[in-house]
Amino acid sequence: MEGILIIIGLIFFLGGGVNWLFSAGARLIGAAGKAAVGKGSFKDNMDHAFKGMGEIQFRLNDRHLGEDGDGALVKDIQIKGLIPILETTNIGFIISVFDGTDGELQPVLSAIDSFQEKDSVVYQHISEVGEISPNQGFFEWVNVGVVIPEIIEPPYSGNRELVVLARMVDLDDTPAIRHGFTDKNDNKALLHKRLSFSHIFKDKGYKEVSEDKEEATSICLKIGMAVAMADGSLDDSEGDALKKWVIKEVEHHGNEKQVALKKLYNNAMREAYIAARDGKLTLSDLTYRLNEIGDKTTKYEAIELCMEVMAADGVADASELNIIRKIGRSLGLDVDEVEKLRDPKIIGLNTGVTNQASIEEMLGIDPSLPVDQIKKKLRIEFQKWNSRINTLPEGEERQNVQLMLERVAEARKKYG
Repeated sequence: MEGILIIIGLIFFLGGGVNWLFSAGARLIGAAGKAAVGKGSFKDNMDHAFKGMGEIQFRLNDRHLGEDGDGALVKDIQIKGLIPILETTNIGFIISVFDGTDGELQPVLSAIDSFQEKDSVVYQHISEVGEISPNQGFFEWVNVGVVIPEIIEPPYSGNRELVVLARMVDLDDTPAIRHGFTDKNDNKALLHKRLSFSHIFKDKGYKEVSEDKEEATSICLKIGMAVAMADGSLDDSEGDALKKWVIKEVEHHGNEKQVALKKLYNNAMREAYIAARDGKLTLSDLTYRLNEIGDKTTKYEAIELCMEVMAADGVADASELNIIRKIGRSLGLDVDEVEKLRDPKIIGLNTGVTNQASIEEMLGIDPSLPVDQIKKKLRIEFQKWNSRINTLPEGEERQNVQLMLERVAEARKKYG
């Protein structure tokens, strides 16, 4: 359960359908909330003489937002019949929604704060009926709550079975509800009713997004290990860079989640090390999968990790620079942005050992490009490094920038 709560506390994703509601249907949603409260209809439907009135009944009623009824689907929770109370009570209804597709009830999230629990993004709707005396009720169906599937985010996408829990409560003494649940010993709800309906969600659910993020992070670590092992060995400093990155990735989670994620990511690094050692770590498979599930930010995080690993031992190894360039290209990243990540690392490397890398690798030049494109790239590189040298004080960083200018000069001689 704690895992779900952490996910709920950290993740808030807004799909395309929800964006439409904000832009084109915000007023309609507000109207739906007001209509769900039933103001103006409770007194009209209430009869102080309960003779002939049956027991309270609940149902879900479909309607659509919009003047022409062609907008988002709304599920009204409606009641009629005798309110089962023994004394005058300030009655209200609290509506919670769960995903019950897999048998276990899981909370669903809301994209609109007026349909959220206090201090939570879990779906909840509260309606106030007002003071009701014994032997009062409703002869006609009256709205006491609403569920708007368009603003709901379940744990998973696809055809989901949603469970609506309607609690009738005393608004002067409401139960404590957190993520749709109450404490098992909390009996403050005067009445509760479960209703259910199916709905197809096209966008990923919050658990899918979380699981994809964890897998994507594991892939980033494996890619980082591929860079570290590019020269055939894992230096202690490179291993430390990978571990430091893991700590940064998990530090914002709760203790229990941190333990689980550290185990997951350490296993990923161990698997990648063994595969790389045995020559079985296929970089193309890793980048292909990251393209499937990772967003642009995660891809740049992967490249940044690669740069950290490259710079960890203070050596710009040619094989490491080459593999980083291939990774960036495979992930479809902007070359200029990748170089912005690379350049500060190169400046901080040990002077002299950077000579282990080729001219092309140090300058990020693809030798297969036409000569005119290479010359254009060299002009850009010269301008970039020349503008930096005068901003640095005497020392190793300035020497490395001078080395890069020398590399540019060598390349100009090589390519004419």
